[in-house]
Amino acid sequence: MEAPLSLLEHYKTKQPVTCGHVGALTKEETDKLRQLWQLVIDEFDRTDSEPLRVLFRLSDSDALYEDDGLTSLSFEPLVPLSSKDRAQSESATPESELQSESAMQSESTTPNGTPLSNRIARAGSGLLGWMSSGRSTPASTSPDDDAAAQQRRRESVQDHVQRTQHHTTPLVPAPFVPLFKQPEQTRTFRSAFWQAATQTRNADSWVLRFLRARKWDVCAAFAMLRKTLEWRAGQALDEIMFYGESQLHMHTMKSGLAFACTRDRLNNPVFVIRVRVNMARERSIAAIKRFLCWQIETSQLLASGVDGRVTLVFDMSGFTRDNIDLQLVRTLITLLTNYYPETLGVMLIYVNSLLFSGLWALIAPFIDPNVKAKIILARNASGLVPFIDRKCLPVELGGSKAFKYEYVVPEINENSCMGDVKARGVVERTFGDAVDAYERATRTWLTSKSDDVSVDAGHERDSAREAVCKAFDALDPYVRARTLYHRLE
Repeated sequence: MEAPLSLLEHYKTKQPVTCGHVGALTKEETDKLRQLWQLVIDEFDRTDSEPLRVLFRLSDSDALYEDDGLTSLSFEPLVPLSSKDRAQSESATPESELQSESAMQSESTTPNGTPLSNRIARAGSGLLGWMSSGRSTPASTSPDDDAAAQQRRRESVQDHVQRTQHHTTPLVPAPFVPLFKQPEQTRTFRSAFWQAATQTRNADSWVLRFLRARKWDVCAAFAMLRKTLEWRAGQALDEIMFYGESQLHMHTMKSGLAFACTRDRLNNPVFVIRVRVNMARERSIAAIKRFLCWQIETSQLLASGVDGRVTLVFDMSGFTRDNIDLQLVRTLITLLTNYYPETLGVMLIYVNSLLFSGLWALIAPFIDPNVKAKIILARNASGLVPFIDRKCLPVELGGSKAFKYEYVVPEINENSCMGDVKARGVVERTFGDAVDAYERATRTWLTSKSDDVSVDAGHERDSAREAVCKAFDALDPYVRARTLYHRLE
């Protein structure tokens, strides 16, 4: 048996990484996949109506709560962008006043005009309750920045569009409603599973990620899968994608902190992260965490044909002490390691900075070995070319592709179908029926014994999977706001 190719050899030969993936499984790996699916199905049956035990909690920073990974990133209300703004608001208002203000403002509304009272109750006291009251964050008195500039830096994409285009129409014309008729504050294991697994267009591909990440230890893979679903429910990721860019910060979107712009030699989408535009003192980690989650979730659409893998390029050009942000790096690595296993294809760090070399020595020991094996340090464009063809590499990274990031704001009516409740109901029922059929086919596949029955069950399951994909494509415009990448097509 031939030794598997190294990562670099895959790129040199342009041979996709298939080991342990759908279509290239050994008999032993297939058995492991069946065992994990059996645990998933058993959990469906055991917790059919029991909500996942997650903590829904609004937070604007890790300074208020220890980052347990379950703090909700719900968009309502939008967190301040700047840590300076947060410090100013905390010092300006006593906690007792914040609590009373939160209690009195139950009539406050979401970006779509729906009541915020239920979220205020979850938010609790302190700054969170104050933010939930609907009051504007006080402008910074910094001599370096006037109040208007502070306000512009904090505004959401929706606020920006409404201010500059002089209209009040929300970019997402409907309140968020979870799939499978789930209550807003809870998700069952089954609903969370199918909401996540169907995004990759093949639930087997999503399940296999956990097996590979846990080196084919079925019990460990299931524990990781469950923890991921609890995290997704606690973070309200389905809500993040529902509102999309409309409730991300305009400042972050316009700056081009992270964006997809090309594909690598294995056809994985390439996301460039321009570290020089990030300054820790001018952002809330919760705001950036939302942004990163939105980018990673969006990447799954761009990477659906390559099993969900993406390539990251950290552009360290222009890197200074002001750009040192260990918390952001830790957050991204935690996301990729714990909650998006096997999503990273390769991470290229484009660096010519001595300052970063010292920083890397601090970061490296905390990186999961599986992730570290995919990290390549490139001193110049020649270090990137083995992974990204020079003609596909943007000029700013030393390539020949003429690309300049420019954020195109959402069009006012691009999400108009999201307001059609009746039409959504029709396609959502079709999606639910398709998921039910796929689940039944999976149960038959798991209980099949003889090779003939197994083959028939496999064909039935393949047909059911195609029906789920078709139904998901029809449902997607009703549950996910259009993105920058839709507008650039």
